[in-house]
Amino acid sequence: MLSIRKTVLTALLPVLLPACAAHQKEVNSLAEQLERSTPEAILLSLQSIDAPERDRAQYLLNSGLLKSITGDFEGANHDLQSAKLILNSLQAISVSENLGASIVNETLRSYDGSASERVLLHLLLAINYLMLDDLDAARVEVLQADVVMKELAQEDKPIGQLASAHYIAGLVYELGGELDDAMISYRKAAKIMALRDMSPPPALEKSLLDLTQRLGLDEEYRKYREQFTSAVKPPAWNAAEIIVIYWDGVVTAKRGNSTSVWVPSLGQAVSLALPYYPPSNYVENPLVLSMAGELHRTETIEDIEALSREDLQDESAAIHAMTLTRMISKYGIVKSAGSQNDSLGLFVNIFTMLSEVADTRSWNMLPSTVQFARFTLPAGKYSLPFPHYPGSPQAGPAETKLTVSGGEKIVLFVPAVSRKIFSYTQVSPYKPAARESRL
Repeated sequence: MLSIRKTVLTALLPVLLPACAAHQKEVNSLAEQLERSTPEAILLSLQSIDAPERDRAQYLLNSGLLKSITGDFEGANHDLQSAKLILNSLQAISVSENLGASIVNETLRSYDGSASERVLLHLLLAINYLMLDDLDAARVEVLQADVVMKELAQEDKPIGQLASAHYIAGLVYELGGELDDAMISYRKAAKIMALRDMSPPPALEKSLLDLTQRLGLDEEYRKYREQFTSAVKPPAWNAAEIIVIYWDGVVTAKRGNSTSVWVPSLGQAVSLALPYYPPSNYVENPLVLSMAGELHRTETIEDIEALSREDLQDESAAIHAMTLTRMISKYGIVKSAGSQNDSLGLFVNIFTMLSEVADTRSWNMLPSTVQFARFTLPAGKYSLPFPHYPGSPQAGPAETKLTVSGGEKIVLFVPAVSRKIFSYTQVSPYKPAARESRL
């Protein structure tokens, strides 16, 4: 009998095991390879995977991110805007998807992203549009990010509230000469960091000090001067302002785990397959720039590792309830089938075991942290080192050159895993100058 059961199980395994689970293992594996490989190679591998239609949004988020960090900003925006349309359409979940999730498992529901991911989508689009010298389009994205954060806002916890999104919004408004709106966004960024017991990085401190001074908000300026360690002085006429957006690491992917729960109505324990995040191995690695005789270091404004776990914790009660309800229902089906026919009972029981898998989908190629730096440089030519991870391919030059002129504002986008540096340059608050995105 045991050999028969084993034979049946082996035969049914490729048929009954949800395709999404196998597909997700491949995607998670690619994300884990990102720091040791190249985004170009990972993108090719991702494109070779036949993703289920219900995972289309996750695929587009990852492909859009990989295209962004390789410099294909137009291709990235096409993918990310397509993902946005799907996620927006999923606000009204179909009855058939709910039914599939309630009977089989959560992976039969279309992937609709976590709270933080829905905001990070707009953040990445805003960065991409900046790198394409399209300040107006970047402004649209930060406005949409603000709408999403307002929809996600909860009184008792900061779910879906991202300091980095507000900082990018402040930067976009500032570049467009909308200083009052920029000030509001910078304040929101500082407030969110305070709610999470995080100290604002010097880039945010300098932004708050600079704008309160420029807007004549003397009392608020004095408050920040007492609170912050950063100092702000008007830039020299021949100096440029540099803002660095640095993405470090790759966020940890979800995994599945089984836990046993006693169900009094059944008089027995049932096994629940639930997603979880394993402990992170991430070690913060700031970008350090030695320029004009000074050291400038990026500091974290957003801990994506923490946000991912925060989002899952917020969803955990609903996931647990749905999984428990589904398992009780499955147990009833198995019991009913077994009372009619032993073979049918065996078949249904095997299906029940194989079909119950945790939903481990996520936007798993995001960085572990989002970091910023903000400083001024005298006009001249400077070396910019490329970030490098131990074990990753040592391709291309070790550094590139940055040429700055007085009065410029230069935004650098530096994704650590790609060993590339991209830029947006503005010669005045109102008239951006076209420049190659890749230095």
